[in-house]
Amino acid sequence: MNMKYSLSLGIALVFQTSYIFAAATETNTVDNQDGTFTYTQKINKDSTSPHYVAPSGYGFNYYSHSGQDYGWQHSFSEASNPLVKIQSAILLIRGFDIDSEAFHGTSGEYDGISVDGNDLNPGLLQGTNGTWSETPFDVPTSYILDDGLMDVFLDIDMNHNYVWWRTTLDYSLLTITYAITANDAPYTPTLNGSPQGCATANNDFVVNVSNSANADPDGDVVSYEYRWFVDIGQGEVVDDEVAGKTDHSGNTVLSSQVNAGETWRVQVIATDSNGLVSDPAFFTWMLGDNDSDCDGINDNNDDYPNDDKRASNNYSVESTLAYEDLWPDKGDYDLNDLVITHRFNVVKDANGLVKQIDLAGSIQARGATLASGFAIAFSGTTSANVESINVAINGQSEAVTAEAGHSSELVVAVLKNTHSATNDSLTYSFFNTQSGDERSVIPVTMSLIFVEPVSPLAIGNAPFNPFIYRVSDRGREVHLPNYAPTALANTGFFKTGADNTEVGGETYMTPAGHPWALEISTSWLHPMESVDIIQAYPAIQDWAESRKARGATWYSTPVSGKCWKCN
Repeated sequence: MNMKYSLSLGIALVFQTSYIFAAATETNTVDNQDGTFTYTQKINKDSTSPHYVAPSGYGFNYYSHSGQDYGWQHSFSEASNPLVKIQSAILLIRGFDIDSEAFHGTSGEYDGISVDGNDLNPGLLQGTNGTWSETPFDVPTSYILDDGLMDVFLDIDMNHNYVWWRTTLDYSLLTITYAITANDAPYTPTLNGSPQGCATANNDFVVNVSNSANADPDGDVVSYEYRWFVDIGQGEVVDDEVAGKTDHSGNTVLSSQVNAGETWRVQVIATDSNGLVSDPAFFTWMLGDNDSDCDGINDNNDDYPNDDKRASNNYSVESTLAYEDLWPDKGDYDLNDLVITHRFNVVKDANGLVKQIDLAGSIQARGATLASGFAIAFSGTTSANVESINVAINGQSEAVTAEAGHSSELVVAVLKNTHSATNDSLTYSFFNTQSGDERSVIPVTMSLIFVEPVSPLAIGNAPFNPFIYRVSDRGREVHLPNYAPTALANTGFFKTGADNTEVGGETYMTPAGHPWALEISTSWLHPMESVDIIQAYPAIQDWAESRKARGATWYSTPVSGKCWKCN
């Protein structure tokens, strides 16, 4: 009842003087004269320890609020008899002013009931403002037969900490019907629900029992009882009829009863031909609110609305990678031995973790005599976490595996041989680095999918750690400046030739800061064959020797005739 504290007390006093309560704890067993017995135990305000210890100023027969939760205990002394088999176990709680109407949404008074620390279904007391109501709970038989004790707890207004939402209980009644027999109860049903996974308001909900052919240890005929619950916005499931739906008793709920944003749950109990019952089994469907894949991301904001493992595309700027392959020597220093554009799409799930990385690029040039491979190293994960890798060169797709020999990172060889990918001319020995050679670029794609999504902080940003390596000498890796070599790199080349790599310091640069690999955040016209990059782009010298402090746009001022197509 939503009212001021003083008004609540006034109504409570009227209630306490005008209603006749049951006597102290009542425990009775009735012989039904058919081989079964019915046991009842009622707990109320007059019950005493160990069943109930009345708190001061609240509890049974008092209006109590969220700061006045309390509990009580039911007992069943016959639980110790191994021949006692339960046919039904119902916990019925009678309360007044249970404001659990669904129209309150999550702001309503929802009073949770648990037994031995386990929430029951329905998830709360069911009732309306200013009226008496009785909520029946099917109690799993295992809760009773384990030790014969049931510790019941009332969590008043469990979603809030308000003093104006109050309720009072009359009694808690446990009713157990049982038989004394050597026959065993049926097995707990194993449920298969359709649809599985994400459900939508267009689906009929159907539950089937998959162990019906072996449902009872004694071979008894078994039937099934279905009880349906729904949460239409209050945060806990209630009986479907309490939420204004049809009272379903079969194995199906039609889509006409279902709305987006709801949660549906079915309880199934097996009963054998002797009336013995199993523990209940449950299957739950959660419907997104305009969230088709139920990943928590609204369809309007979900790049993959029907895929709960993916939620957003995150594209990098289209950029260019350029390499000089004669490291640790400078060679002709034209940095056109491999020129490849790239744009990455980092696909994240609803939690912002990386599920997939896609690369779309193209080979612009290959000015190398020696064959190289092109690979990418990814930190924060390993080959054990790879679901699949697919690489396509010029439209020819191939499933590939991660490179072996890396225990602390993942390495994917995108191009295993740049010569094989570009050697299609009898006129030119290179690819798009000589005057007159203006062939179409060669498209390259890669799709890397992880088994378990990876932290974006751990895996880093595009382009990650791209490098080339000598096909005839795998350990000769060439990385971007200040990027780390992989486990297969031959570090014996460090500090040889023109290289000044310092493990833990600057890597893959000369003492003056000149790199063997470049990343340029745009498309780029690379130097002609055997033209030193400093001749083609003079501004790069100051940029490199200042350690990128000056001349950030060096690549925008080429010398005419010194680079491909920049005449």
